[in-house]
Amino acid sequence: MKSEQRVNPSQALGTDNTYDSNRSSIRSQLLWASVFPLVFFGLLSIMVISSAMNKLALNLVLQRNTAQVQLLAKTLSEVSTPGSTPTLFEMNSQLKSIIPDADSQLYMINLRGDFEASSVVNVTGVPLEKADLLAFIDNKIPVSRKMVATGTSDEIVVSYAALPGSDHGVILIEPWKAGVLPTFIYQPVLIGLFVLGALFSLIMLSVSITRITHPITLLAKNAAMAVPGSVFHPTPIQGPLEIRSLIIAFNQMVIRLAEQHSMLRQYAHKELVSQEEERQRLSHELHDGTVQDLIGLSQRIELCRNEMGSNPQAAKHRLDELQGLVEHTIDDVRRISIALRPPVLEDFGLSMALNALCNDLKQDNPQLQCEFSISGNEQRLPPDIELVVYRVVQESLTNIRKHAPDASLIQVELIFGDNEIQAMVKNNGAVFLNQDVHSFLRSGHFGVAGMYERARLFGGSLNITSDQVKNTIVSLHLPFSQD
Repeated sequence: MKSEQRVNPSQALGTDNTYDSNRSSIRSQLLWASVFPLVFFGLLSIMVISSAMNKLALNLVLQRNTAQVQLLAKTLSEVSTPGSTPTLFEMNSQLKSIIPDADSQLYMINLRGDFEASSVVNVTGVPLEKADLLAFIDNKIPVSRKMVATGTSDEIVVSYAALPGSDHGVILIEPWKAGVLPTFIYQPVLIGLFVLGALFSLIMLSVSITRITHPITLLAKNAAMAVPGSVFHPTPIQGPLEIRSLIIAFNQMVIRLAEQHSMLRQYAHKELVSQEEERQRLSHELHDGTVQDLIGLSQRIELCRNEMGSNPQAAKHRLDELQGLVEHTIDDVRRISIALRPPVLEDFGLSMALNALCNDLKQDNPQLQCEFSISGNEQRLPPDIELVVYRVVQESLTNIRKHAPDASLIQVELIFGDNEIQAMVKNNGAVFLNQDVHSFLRSGHFGVAGMYERARLFGGSLNITSDQVKNTIVSLHLPFSQD
C-alpha cells in the first residue's frame, strides 16, 4: 500500500508498539499454566501409585512368607528326629534351601512362646514381644504380619506355622525392606518416567504454541507496517485453521484498504482538477459574460449621460438598452449562483429543490418525462444531509442526460422515514452492467464514485441496480438524527 507521504510505523503507533518486558507472553502463560497441573497431578499420581504398589507388595510378601513358613515347618518335621528339636545346621540348611537369597531368620518356639532354637548363632530369643508371639500361637494357623522388631524398631515381616505332629512351631522373620525392595527400585523409575513425560509434554506444547504465536507475531508485524506510506506484503498463510482464516481476512482487509486508498487519491485528484476547471469556467463566464456586460453597461451609461441634453429620445433608447442589459446580467449572476448553491434548497427545502431539478430537466428536454413523488412524513433535515441527497439526485439526472439518451421516463422518489431518508432515481434507459465503484474510477466515472463517497461519509449507502424490466435504479439511504 503506497502513498505520496512516507510514514514511519513506529512514529505512527507511538511507543505502544514496543513489547513491555513486564508483561508475559502467550508462550510463558500457557507453559506456566501447564506446569502446575502437570506437577500437581504427577505428584498425586506418584503418591497413589506408590501407595498402591506398597500395599500390593505387602499382600504378596505376606502370602509368600506364609507359604514359605508352612513349607519350612513341614520340611523340618520330616528331617528332624521325632520328639527332638531341630539343630542349628538343620534349620540353616532348610532355610537356605527354601529361601536362598533372602536375609531371613528362622526361630523354633514351643506352644508357650518360649525360645528353643534359631538359625542365627548366639541368639537367645525371638526379637518380638511375648504377647505378640502368643497371639501367633493362639491362632494355630499359618499367618504372616508386618510388625516392629523389639530393640531395633525395624519393620519386619513375621510368619508363624506349627510343626505337624509336634507342640512346636517356627517363626520366620524377614526385613520389610527386603520384601519391598523391587517397589523401591520402581519408584525412582516411575518418577523419572513422569519427569520425562512432563518434559516431553512441555516441549510438544511449546512447539504447538510456536505454530500459533509465530503467525500471530508476523500478523502483528504486518499490521504495524500497514500504514500510509508503507509497502504491504501479504502475510504467509500458516498455522491452525483459525489463524489461517484470520490471516486471510487480514490480507483481504489490507488489500481492500489499499484499493480504497488508491480510489480516494484518484477521487481527490479528480476533485481538485474539477474544482480548478470549475473555477476556470466561472472565471471565463464572469470575464466573457458578466464583466463584458458590465463594461457595456458602463459605456451606455456614459453615452446616455452625454445624450441627456442634446438628444432626449436617444437617451431614452439608451436607457431601454441598459434595462435589458441589466436584466441579462442579473440572469447570468443568478444562474452562476444557483449552480454554486441552489437557494431553493435553503429557502424551501429538499422536496422543492428536487422538484425544481425535475422541472429544469423537462424544460431542457421536452420529450423526456420526469416524475417526482414524496412518501412518508415530509420534514426538514439537517442542511448537510439535504445537500448530499440533492447532489446525488442532481448527479444521477446529469448521468441520465449524458449516458442514457434513449431514456424516456425518469422517476424520482423521496421517502421520509423515522430515522432515514431514501432517494430513488429510476430511468428506462441504459443499464449499468457493473456496479463496482472501482470500475467506475478506472473507467473515469468520477461522478458516480463521488456519489458513493458522499453516501459513505455520512454513514449511508448507495446502490445501483436493475429491475426485471431493465430499469436502472439509483437508491440512496442516509440515516439522520431527530435532534
